[in-house]
Amino acid sequence: MIETTLCYVEQDGKYLMLYRNKKRNDPNAGKWIGVGGKLEPGETREACLLREVREETGLELTEYAYRGRIFFLPDTWEAEIMYLYTATGFQGELKKDCPEGELRWVNVEDIPSLNLWEGDHYFLKELLSGTPEMEMELRYHGDALVSVVSRPVLKRENATTLCDKKFLNLYDLDYYSGTHYYLASRRKKDDLIALKTREELKDVRPDAVGCVVVVKVAGEEPELLLLREMRYATGQFILGVPAGLIDAEDLEKENPVFETAIRELQEETGITFREDTDEIKLINPFLFSTPGMTDESNAMVQITLNREDMPSLTRDGNVGGECIEGFSRFTKEEAWALLRSGTDEDGVYYSTYTWIALMTFVSEAWES
Repeated sequence: MIETTLCYVEQDGKYLMLYRNKKRNDPNAGKWIGVGGKLEPGETREACLLREVREETGLELTEYAYRGRIFFLPDTWEAEIMYLYTATGFQGELKKDCPEGELRWVNVEDIPSLNLWEGDHYFLKELLSGTPEMEMELRYHGDALVSVVSRPVLKRENATTLCDKKFLNLYDLDYYSGTHYYLASRRKKDDLIALKTREELKDVRPDAVGCVVVVKVAGEEPELLLLREMRYATGQFILGVPAGLIDAEDLEKENPVFETAIRELQEETGITFREDTDEIKLINPFLFSTPGMTDESNAMVQITLNREDMPSLTRDGNVGGECIEGFSRFTKEEAWALLRSGTDEDGVYYSTYTWIALMTFVSEAWES
């Protein structure tokens, strides 16, 4: 995705606009836009802003403000992130000959009548109304605007910690002035998902790992191994999968997700993973549990136990508040029955991750 800066220089109720009419194969040809261009390798947004304004206008900016990000998503050329700025202070003389096109000071009230990109009307309206920072997604089919989506912008200073505990925290996220959204999270404020950029999310680790455990005993039909663990929020023993939080020690290993899965299998079932016979693979690297109220996340892995005999099951490794009532093994037909009923054999509802395990097993996706 291309990264660019776009600046609207303001003076005496006018914006400096650029009519693009000089470059060959210019996607902006015939359009009026602000001043800007692409970030060079290793260049910061601010350095790009100052350089582009200087090159195109001859002006040296002295006062400017970051106003947000515009995601320009066309279907005919590469997508673009435009970092939007306004400037109210500058030095120097305006160039008479801009290499990109014609520069002109335009009265603010006359800007909507110019030949703009259709989506520019939306973010210019926000600029002129004084919105301090925005994020907007503009999707195009050719020159035609297909959709406009405004994204709420959360600043770190507007996230307030209401409760700070070892395993659970509560935050007040003030996306808009006076608008409060409450979030439960296992993460500390500096690591909140809500405060990460889209780029940072690509490298984020899940909070925990859930295991789809398939037992393949020689000469017998494969079975899905589930356990019944007390889930205190429900007050019930819930049919579920071996699962647990990724520890700090796991993060130091080559594959933290697999490391956690193998440890949780041992702690919650007593089964030791055998590298010579058993198999482990990733089903999904990161799943949000209930993103309407929490950023809690889990990776899902599949562990296939290839054994001559059924391994012994024990609860001796349970730690902390873990309380496991027992274990159950289900054939494909029995797993289908659980899916159809939506509950376990006792009529107790199960979790989303149990549903994932059941679907993985009955669909035979675990064999692929």
